[in-house]
Amino acid sequence: MSRLFQRILTEFFPWLKFAQKAAHKEIQGEYSQLLCKKNKVIPLPVMTKNEQKYTDVVEILDKNENIIENVYENAEIPINNVHMGGDQLTRERFSGAKRLRAAAITSSERFAHLQPITFELFHLQMTVMTTFYQILYNTSCTESFSLHSQKIRLMRQDADGHDVKNHYNHCKELATSFIKAYVVEFACHHFDIDDTDTVPPCIDLPDSSNISDSEILDWLNQLVTPMVEDILKESKKYIATSDEFNENQTEQSDMIGDYGRVVLELGLIVLELNDIIKVPDRQRMLSTMKYLMLFLKAHNNRSKYALEILRQLCQQYALLSEMDANKSMYGLFVNTGNRINTHIPADLQMEYLVRLTKGHLKSMCSNISEQTMKKEVLHFMVCRKWLIILTSRQML
Repeated sequence: MSRLFQRILTEFFPWLKFAQKAAHKEIQGEYSQLLCKKNKVIPLPVMTKNEQKYTDVVEILDKNENIIENVYENAEIPINNVHMGGDQLTRERFSGAKRLRAAAITSSERFAHLQPITFELFHLQMTVMTTFYQILYNTSCTESFSLHSQKIRLMRQDADGHDVKNHYNHCKELATSFIKAYVVEFACHHFDIDDTDTVPPCIDLPDSSNISDSEILDWLNQLVTPMVEDILKESKKYIATSDEFNENQTEQSDMIGDYGRVVLELGLIVLELNDIIKVPDRQRMLSTMKYLMLFLKAHNNRSKYALEILRQLCQQYALLSEMDANKSMYGLFVNTGNRINTHIPADLQMEYLVRLTKGHLKSMCSNISEQTMKKEVLHFMVCRKWLIILTSRQML
């Protein structure tokens, strides 16, 4: 979190601009250099199945098991387990289908090679962002410190806090701006200055011409660490909902201060999750998941994603070997470029493919059958790949 704090301060405080380059360096994990290559995405054939029916889910897993066996057999290598994922409901149904086949005779019938099965991170991002708005967003509160007030002030009309799922990108942009504003205000209060242009008298700025990036980061850590510790030290033992804030407004002596600390605490963890997804790091992700599990469980005792995170942590720490744990963790990401920070969640990549496929199928009008659909989608994906190659050559 300290690095995220540093990035915000160097972005908005002119007297810290000399440290902006060092602060914005990516937080690399153990395998970041190995993950910088663009991933090849291979869509599987379209299946006219309904995941709401276990009979269809079993057929989906049967098809996937056959694909895995054929691929490994043609490659003439031993079959390995293949990580599968989906949203929380898909994960639950896939696991349920495996339980239905648990007593089957052959490994193929038991779907023995389809494991581990985990939830995906884009849906976790949406769940966390939805919870963030449920706690802090209230249309009846128009005080200047509130999220709804800042939405009106910034004219973010498309950021519907009551429907984050269908307005995720707009809500994410508004939340990021709102969190950064609170971080800047908190820093000004900590330094006891009136605006961002004022250099605090208690701070001795280093000579940026004779200092390395690592030394700049060490100096920033000394500057920022007390602020981050202050936020975490005085954070609430429970996170109240926005309704609780309004109901207890007359009883609380510092309702604005409590609201601000919740924004800072939850905001930093939201920014941390988004940053880890751009630059995957297993250890950072596990630490963040532990916090998110408590956060989601505290907000809603019946939170399904809190249980999914607990299940994921049990897999990572106890059930899987170190190799399988790393495979299943880094298998949650897709690198869309050839850089360290161009990762997106695997289920978000799937959403892109589904959108492209649906758009193509709509153009077929009434000429849709299972056979023609599979054939056309296959041709569409091949044509799209060649279009990307030709476009890249023209740009060169």
